Amino acid sequence: MTDAVRTLAHHYSGAASAYERLWAGLLHHVGRQLLDRLPLPRARRVLDVGTGVGTLLPALREFAPAATVVGTDLSPGMITRAPAAFPRVVGDATRLPFATGSVDVAVLAFMLFHLPQPVAGLRDAHRVLTEGGTIGTATWGPETSVPAIEVWEEELDRHHAPPDAKVIGNHDLLDTTDKMTGILRDAGFAGITAEVVPWENRPSLDEFVEQRVSLGYSSRRLAGLPADARAEMVRAGRARLAALGPEGFVHKRDIVLAVALKG
Repeated sequence: MTDAVRTLAHHYSGAASAYERLWAGLLHHVGRQLLDRLPLPRARRVLDVGTGVGTLLPALREFAPAATVVGTDLSPGMITRAPAAFPRVVGDATRLPFATGSVDVAVLAFMLFHLPQPVAGLRDAHRVLTEGGTIGTATWGPETSVPAIEVWEEELDRHHAPPDAKVIGNHDLLDTTDKMTGILRDAGFAGITAEVVPWENRPSLDEFVEQRVSLGYSSRRLAGLPADARAEMVRAGRARLAALGPEGFVHKRDIVLAVALKG
């Protein structure tokens, strides 16, 4: 395991509570759209790779009522928050702790871009799938402009917040249907379909600030400031954000859903 991977797992462990409270629910409806495209009703063994706090596990049980549904994630702090009614395994997505040919359906939702080599994760998912098994993935499309985010980043810069200690984020390798089709093919998959679905988040000013303070690269930059400078940056950022109308906070982005078969 590389230092970058350890840093990522540590970051998500520390942010697990905030992630569960502020972010996981915003992705859930898209996750269900992915599940609706998978042959879950006839599945007997389903694996949620990068399950995080396990938001999709109950939905997987709903879609695959006859299946054993298992979640795996490298971040102990995240996976311990997943529903205890499901088997949960701490594991590396590129070296899954499951037998070859043991899974009917594998779900990799909003996690491939966190792998140093996304194709390595896809190849190991290919390994654990049965012949004719199905993989479903969800990845972010290209980033879009959001006035509130631009204001917040300007204030981070103005207050000399240190650069983010980069965590792995290979979004540019996976952000179109063509890229996802190509990387799935490189990993050995066939019968590939990929489509774009819209995603939108409309936070209030308070919700936006709480997300930026608690999650992601913004929170990591903010944490690099002394406490008094951090408080001043948040105050100044909030004051500028208050001048924006509701549309200034709207975050719209495409999501790429892909489904493919082994064999």
